[in-house]
Amino acid sequence: MSKRLALIPIGLFVVWCVVCQQWYVCHIKQACGATPVLPPPVQIDTAVDTRPIVFAWSAEEPETRPSWGAFRDSILNALGDGKLLEITGLYAEEEKTPTGFANMGLARSSMVKSLLLEQAKTLNPELITVTSRVVDSGNLSKTKKFVAASFAIKDQPKDDVVEIVEVDNTITILFPYAKSTKEPDPRVDEYLEKLATRLAKTDETVVITGHTDGAGTVAYNQELGLARAKHIQDILISKGISKGRLSIESKGELMPVADNSTEEGSRLNRRAVLVLHKKEST
Repeated sequence: MSKRLALIPIGLFVVWCVVCQQWYVCHIKQACGATPVLPPPVQIDTAVDTRPIVFAWSAEEPETRPSWGAFRDSILNALGDGKLLEITGLYAEEEKTPTGFANMGLARSSMVKSLLLEQAKTLNPELITVTSRVVDSGNLSKTKKFVAASFAIKDQPKDDVVEIVEVDNTITILFPYAKSTKEPDPRVDEYLEKLATRLAKTDETVVITGHTDGAGTVAYNQELGLARAKHIQDILISKGISKGRLSIESKGELMPVADNSTEEGSRLNRRAVLVLHKKEST
């Protein structure tokens, strides 16, 4: 009987502890009946981005991925004797224009060039030229990283050579230094002959814009750009295309696609650009 009486104080102590604990939780902590809050689980992104180099909207600084090293080395290995590396930065007109650059595309390609020169210290900077190309804003994302730099290994151009580059409905004719015309070039004449044949079968119109490098005064380059555009217009007219379907303008030195501080960049800026437009249906 005495043993049972001895258990009574122990039982009362246990009850007292429970009551105190409940009073503390409910009245002091105000957490009576609350669900414990656990820390959020760690989110691990298992997706592997295989793109070597990407950009963010209105940002010129590139972001490299794990595959960048191998991609960079493959480019450098292909840059042999007589070759040039052309880096083209893509951009949308809606993106901001960084200070010191004509457009966001040139800023991006210049940043990639700097990155290559920093990582490959023996690389000759004269073997890299930077250019730019505007694209539709729908091709770039304002919220996700995107590819905005393309790379091409090209032959080093010969002096005083006209070159033709065609991308979709845009044709670019590159001119030698300070020239708006030159002796008949078989490749140019052949290309414009084919273009005239195409235009004869369609109702397309052509806007021809002349551009220059940064040498000379602004006024001189404006006139030189217009002379380049008119030279192309005259050739197409001589091949039977109505003048009413051809409009010309000059941007002079104001819209460079490459860096005028290099010979190759200046060459890429000396150009006439032909843009073909389909007649809008009414």
